[in-house]
Formats: sequence, C-alpha cells, structure tokens
Amino acid sequence: MRAVYGIVAREFIRVARPFVWLIFAGAGFGAVFTGAGEIDYRRYMAPGLLGMVVMFGSLLAALSTVTDRDAGVLRMVLVAPIRRSTIALGKAAGAMGLGMAQALVVGVILLPLLRLWPGAPGLLLALAAIAVSSLALGALGLVLAASMRSIENFAGVMNFVVFPMLFLSGALYPVRRLDPALQALVYVNPLAYAVDLLKHALLAGWAAAGYGGELPVLLDFVALAAFAVVGLAGAAPLLAREGGVARAAFRERG
Repeated sequence: MRAVYGIVAREFIRVARPFVWLIFAGAGFGAVFTGAGEIDYRRYMAPGLLGMVVMFGSLLAALSTVTDRDAGVLRMVLVAPIRRSTIALGKAAGAMGLGMAQALVVGVILLPLLRLWPGAPGLLLALAAIAVSSLALGALGLVLAASMRSIENFAGVMNFVVFPMLFLSGALYPVRRLDPALQALVYVNPLAYAVDLLKHALLAGWAAAGYGGELPVLLDFVALAAFAVVGLAGAAPLLAREGGVARAAFRERG
C-alpha cells in the first residue's frame, strides 16, 4: 500500500502545480497588483492557472511520441496502412483528452476555493475554451515531439517554449500592460488566446474594470482552431518522414 500511495502521490503532484502558483505567485504578485481594489488577484489568476494546466497537460502528453519512438511502438504504428494525418489527429486527440481531464479536476477544486461563480453560460464557455485550447496546444506539442530525436532534446525545447508562452499569455498580468514589442509576440502565442477566452468565461464580471478578456471571443476561437489545423498539418509530414525510416528498417530486417 505504501508503494501504491507513492505512485498516486506522484501523479497528484502534477495537479498540485497550479495551487503552488496560486499560493506563492498569488501572494507575491497580489502585493503589487494595481487592481487589488477591484478584483482579488487570486481570482484574476484563475483563468491563467487553468490555461497553465491545459498547456502542461497537452504539451507534455506529446512526450509519448518521443518515448514511443524510442520503444519502437511509433514505427509499428507508422508501418500500418493508415494515413499519417490520422495518426497525428489521434495523438493530438489523446493530448487534448489529458489536458481537458487535468483542467477539469483543477477547475472543480479551484473555482469553489476562490468563490468564483461564473454561472452556467460562463462554465459552458470555459469548457469550450478548455477543449479547443487543449487540441491546439496538443497539436503544437506533437509538432515539437515529432521533430525531436531524443527525450533530452524535447525537454530542452520545452524549457524554451513553455515559460515564454506562460509569461506572454496574460495569465499573470493583463496583456495591455506589456511593452508593444512583447504585445506583438502575444498574438503568435496560442496560450494567450486560451487564457483570454477563459477570462471571458470566468471574469466577465470584471470586464468593465479591464480584467476580463481583452480580445473578441470569436477571434480567440478562430485563432485556436487555426493553431490546431496548422499544428496537425505540420505534424503529419514529420510523422511521414519517420514512417519512411520505419519501412526501410523493416525491409532491411526482412
């Protein structure tokens, strides 16, 4: 039972990550947050924390592509008579499911903890935001994973991708307060659209004070859908290249 407890506790560490940010980053940023008189900073962080969970869950789920390659599982899949786009869609859908599941678990705990009640329309919009952003970020993670040759390389790229995406997403502070040059980078960041959409869903009551979504809802959905399509289109040829290597290896063995 101690072994089972250790394994379960290790898995729950992933879910605990956003609450660590809530406690420590919330206390630090909240002390200097200029909007403290209009909105509690920890509530302001809620969309960003859910976006963070989606990002980590979806991107890191793509790590299975690298481990499958090392184990030979990916080559077995790629020699099967199915389209590479189908494999890419399946991988991205799996990452989407993991990202959504983790975000829903965190949301069920986080929203009551912060006494944040967006209402039924807000919850439905948040659910839609989590779904489409999970797919977009899962497709992006698949592109990164399919272009990497080892787990070590993937981890290095993730370090250079994850944290810039987080700090340029509006998760910790409004995007309008960034330097214009950094604001330009926000528009090529899929997480920024995910967080903005979650702000529309969860912080609609503070929109008049400037702490809700900063972009149109339709633009958020269109941008995330575009990232998903581009990611899947980019991952398919990368997987096809791997499939060519796999077929050559099987011919040599034959």
